[in-house]
Formats: sequence, structure tokens, C-alpha cells
Amino acid sequence: MTAMPRFVSFVYRLAAGTLLGAQLFFAAVAAQAIFTAEIAALPREDPHRAAAADLVGVLLAHLDRLTLTLAAAGALCAIALARLGLASARRAAVPMLLAGLLALISSAWVTPQIHALRLAGGTGTPAFGRMHGLSGLLLLLEMAALAVAVWIAPREPAQTTGAPLSG
Repeated sequence: MTAMPRFVSFVYRLAAGTLLGAQLFFAAVAAQAIFTAEIAALPREDPHRAAAADLVGVLLAHLDRLTLTLAAAGALCAIALARLGLASARRAAVPMLLAGLLALISSAWVTPQIHALRLAGGTGTPAFGRMHGLSGLLLLLEMAALAVAVWIAPREPAQTTGAPLSG
């Protein structure tokens, strides 16, 4: 593999790995550290609880934008590698496009619905619970798509030297 395809392959793996790590960090560390059990136990109208929810929402919005950007970059890298002759790269565009689509659904529909319900004081409603659950599901599906992207990332084909193998 020449230098350009090797670089494009690296950018794909970097985009997929960065996104997967960022999403794992958000779900397992950041959201849990911000919205602690003590904060969750506060009344819904408590300003500390509202501030924690606002911060998690801001972080999720940034994560969605990052996912949209890097998923597009990764998909373009996979397409470029396929055009450069690495046939296995074509399928690598699919999980990146899926992650981007899921982030788009989250940022364009689910997160605004959650925010509207919060502003209307509807955080205790079944609709809020469904939207919050859907948001978590979308994030989980994005992580699964990105794990697949990392797994099937375009790689340099095995080098052959032409020398016989010695046993």
C-alpha cells in the first residue's frame, strides 16, 4: 500500500476509534459523574438537578456534532480507499454512515424533544421516559456501529516478498 492509501486508512481508524472512545467515555464516565445518585435524588425543580441535566445535554450535543463530522470523514475515507482499489474498504463505509445517521436522529429529533419536555416541566411523564430511553438506545447503537467500524477498518494487505517460507 502506498503512502496515500495508508494515510487515508489511518484517518478512518482514527475517526472510528476516537468516536468509540468518546462515546464510551460520555456514557460510562461523564454522564455518570455529572448526574450522580445524589443529584438524581433531588426534586425535579431543584436548580442543581436542572444544571446537571443541562450539562449532560450540552455534552451530548457536542458528541453528536463530533459524531456527524468524524463519521462523515470516516465514510469518505472508506469510499476513497475503495476507489483507490482496496475492495474491502467499501463495506467499511456502512458502519460509519450508520453511526452518523443515528447521531443525526439524536441531534435533530430526540434531543430537541427531550429539551422541550424539560422546558414544559414534563420530566416525570412517560413521554420523557421514552425519549430518554430512545436517546440511550441511539447512543448504544452508535457505539455498536463504531465497534464494527473499528473491527472491519480497512487495513494494508499482507506484504508478500516472493521468498519461499522456510519451515
